[in-house]
Amino acid sequence: MKIKSFFGYEYPTKQLSVHGFDMTTIKDLDESIDILCEHFGEEDQDQSLAEEHCPYFGVMWESGIGLTQLLTKELCSGKKILEIGCGLALPSFAATRLGGSVIATDFHADVPIFLKLNQEKNGIQFAYQVMNWRNEIERTQTSLGLFDLVLGSDILYESQHPMEVAKALIAFLNPGGKIILADPGRAYIQKFISSMRELGYPEHFTTQKVEARLTPKNADREIYIFEFSK
Repeated sequence: MKIKSFFGYEYPTKQLSVHGFDMTTIKDLDESIDILCEHFGEEDQDQSLAEEHCPYFGVMWESGIGLTQLLTKELCSGKKILEIGCGLALPSFAATRLGGSVIATDFHADVPIFLKLNQEKNGIQFAYQVMNWRNEIERTQTSLGLFDLVLGSDILYESQHPMEVAKALIAFLNPGGKIILADPGRAYIQKFISSMRELGYPEHFTTQKVEARLTPKNADREIYIFEFSK
């Protein structure tokens, strides 16, 4: 099965069963990047690798799976929940099934194409909004409001100023709200944790083991989970 991109080319896809959800994902990231590079041509490779074009969103990343495993009815039921940089939005699917009122956000133009397909396949509906959380905080905070729970998986992979990122995420929280981030162990996470502590949001650290069959290297993977609240 192939899915047509907003940009005109087609993604080869595969089906993946993960924690009770049947998901359509891109078949192979490297293959899809090659298709994208061919689409833009050799003279415009910077465009093909830009985040707004590159299909990182279409992979079922281990951090998203680890975050999904953590979610419970107690955490989600009756809560207003925001997922940032959602990609395939597995945590949003789980949070909705657990009784949360979810808004998933991302800015790649092909995210809603896959999201619509997977929502229909799984009989689950939740809202989606276009948002680049790194530079649209003020606009989206005004339009989306505040949340009881903010979720993100593997979102701290660029060396933005950690204090600005921390303030941006906290800006979405209702009083008493919580931020939960899943991370594969990137170096930038420690600077972010220090900034959150400085702002009065100490972390609670746990791990989630993602089973081998759901990982690219077919080996169990430990994902770091950080919960921040006052």
